[in-house]
Amino acid sequence: MNFNKILNTINANLRATVKDISMKDYVIPLLNADPLVDEINNAGKRIAFTNCNVFDGIHPELKENMTVLVEGDKIFDIGHRKQITVPDNFFIVDMKDCTMMPGLIDNHVHGCSPFTYKPNISAFRQMPMQVALNNMRTVYSGVTTICDMGGPQGIIKEFTELADKNYIFGPRFINCYTLISPRKGKKLGYPSQIKVFNPFMAWLLEGQVATRPMTLKALKKACYKVKDDGGTHLKTTYQPYPFSNKKHATQDDFPIFDDDWMRTIFEIGKEIKLVTDIHSPYGVGTEKCVDLAIEVGAKIRIQHMTFDLDLKNTITQKMYDYGFYMIPTVMVFGDSFHMPKFVSWLDKDPKAYMMPEANRQSRAMIQNGIDLEPYSGQVIMEHDYVYFREHFDFVRRNTQKAHDAGIIGFGTDIGGTNTGFFGRICSEVMHYVEFGIPFFDILKYLTSVNAKINGLDDRGVIQPGKLADLIAVNGNPLMDPLVLTKVHTVMKGGVFLKYKGVELKKFTESNQPPAEQEALGSPRRGAKTLESPDGAHKG
Repeated sequence: MNFNKILNTINANLRATVKDISMKDYVIPLLNADPLVDEINNAGKRIAFTNCNVFDGIHPELKENMTVLVEGDKIFDIGHRKQITVPDNFFIVDMKDCTMMPGLIDNHVHGCSPFTYKPNISAFRQMPMQVALNNMRTVYSGVTTICDMGGPQGIIKEFTELADKNYIFGPRFINCYTLISPRKGKKLGYPSQIKVFNPFMAWLLEGQVATRPMTLKALKKACYKVKDDGGTHLKTTYQPYPFSNKKHATQDDFPIFDDDWMRTIFEIGKEIKLVTDIHSPYGVGTEKCVDLAIEVGAKIRIQHMTFDLDLKNTITQKMYDYGFYMIPTVMVFGDSFHMPKFVSWLDKDPKAYMMPEANRQSRAMIQNGIDLEPYSGQVIMEHDYVYFREHFDFVRRNTQKAHDAGIIGFGTDIGGTNTGFFGRICSEVMHYVEFGIPFFDILKYLTSVNAKINGLDDRGVIQPGKLADLIAVNGNPLMDPLVLTKVHTVMKGGVFLKYKGVELKKFTESNQPPAEQEALGSPRRGAKTLESPDGAHKG
């Protein structure tokens, strides 16, 4: 072992020790929730789902009376029940006319968001349990793969490994680890609410949530580090104004990367063969990034639908011609119509989705935004709810236009906003429905299209040889997408994470740190379905 490896090992061990002390038994309670220990997963690695209907992620109709065979972590065979004989050594699960689908894929998630915006001891100690709740809510809602768009890097790495090995309930992660974001001196560009960690916190969490390079050399280093860490995409921002009716006096007050810096990011993305995801909700940013990416020859995805002007046909055509995509995240804008309900909803059942400090800070942030609404256009805000509501028709028209152009996928920004609570994927679905997008297309966006956008040819469809990432619902999602609010069975790689409505395991009093036992409360075995403030149910 060379000297650098020795130093890295010592550094990693020291960091783990500090986490154990500061986060109060950081990993042990998570490992004790191992879903593999549940009885249904002791049936063996050969499962036969019988008497089911199947939406395969490709065709616009259900295949009825089907049998799906799973062996190991993959789909072994699929066919009509009269065509397939179930081998004797397969465990039979009678689905009784339920519909089976590929596991859902969410193209924009912040899976390790702690929902705490002001660091303190309680926030830090409760972070791992909050992230564990995020992961559980994700898979219980039927999402088995997330494209993660940044967060505490060290936490993301650990939870990715824990979820991949099914040591905890969680989806498959594909990661960028950090947002590469601008600054000019002490002025921070978007996301300005994400501050720079002090050196100790940066060491403990293995980097910044938003990496803010000051030189081109530092910018290049940040991009290469994503690849070296095993990242699958780069994430940067190009937002020239805050989400506010009132703007800053000069661009220096809200910095953005200039053209040379954006070209550098795109050039490195092309070199290391990573797509660059760009937080770019303003039309001027979308046009700029599309043209620069074409000039460089890079692949990009625009995250968040343009909400301040109508997209030009020339831009949507360019995106189609060059294989670029937009991920609308309509919830980011649509939630502005329901803000008071989010506060009362958090008050009503505070234990269900949030640790105490996350709940307290989230409610405070939402309430602060509500209190500032009368001052829209008078003061600069981080999130101006009035501004979002006034511009929502742009989101509607542009999402419809991007759908018609064949350049959108599906993402929620769950974990990335004050109201982005986990399990709310159907809130995004219902926006697509309201915009007139056909149910079949919505289901494809959630499965095979999102898999294609991410270059994942091993999932998103139900076919022999693909990963056994499967969900089951009662009813026909091609006729009624609301059946997705009640996903009753979830399998990831041949392992059941939810079985016929039963959440297989919870954090019990015996495996939680003492201070967290009463606070956690949920998920509960047989817990009833809750309704979120915007009317979509949470399974």
